[in-house]
Amino acid sequence: MERIGILFYSRTGTGRATAQRLASISSWPAYEVRDAVPRAGLSGDWRCVADTLLRRCPDIRYEGPPLDSFDHVVIIAPVWLRSLAAPMRTFLTMQGRLIKAYSVICVMSGYGGFRAVDDVATIVGTRPRSILLLKQYDVLAEECDASLCRFREQTRAAGSAQRDDPVLPAVD
Repeated sequence: MERIGILFYSRTGTGRATAQRLASISSWPAYEVRDAVPRAGLSGDWRCVADTLLRRCPDIRYEGPPLDSFDHVVIIAPVWLRSLAAPMRTFLTMQGRLIKAYSVICVMSGYGGFRAVDDVATIVGTRPRSILLLKQYDVLAEECDASLCRFREQTRAAGSAQRDDPVLPAVD
């Protein structure tokens, strides 16, 4: 049986809610990437903007197992200004090459999910096995369970897929 883990970053709680929901319906463990310096308030908002626009890699904390201990990793990442959130970019820059196979869930308030997925694929060096884009509103309204269930099944099926499959599946 494949060992699958969920890796997430969340500033506002949307990524955390998504990770917790996916963990509860899949029984996969979830591990959090955290900011070394909290991003509370207006100054935190400004740091998010600056880190994104300047492509900075802020200090982070991660206390989970090494990524190469998983057969498949589900990355749950927020989209900031139509790009991958800076703390997740930092983490993937440091450890992304250890990932054997992965899928991506991007949570966002507006647009930019596919661009964030491109950011992840560039950093990791391979394409994801599957993609799910979720709107913040749907996550907070608890209206994403059906999408997460389909994503869970697709991720399980990805374990038997060939690495050079020509079609990259996306859920919803």
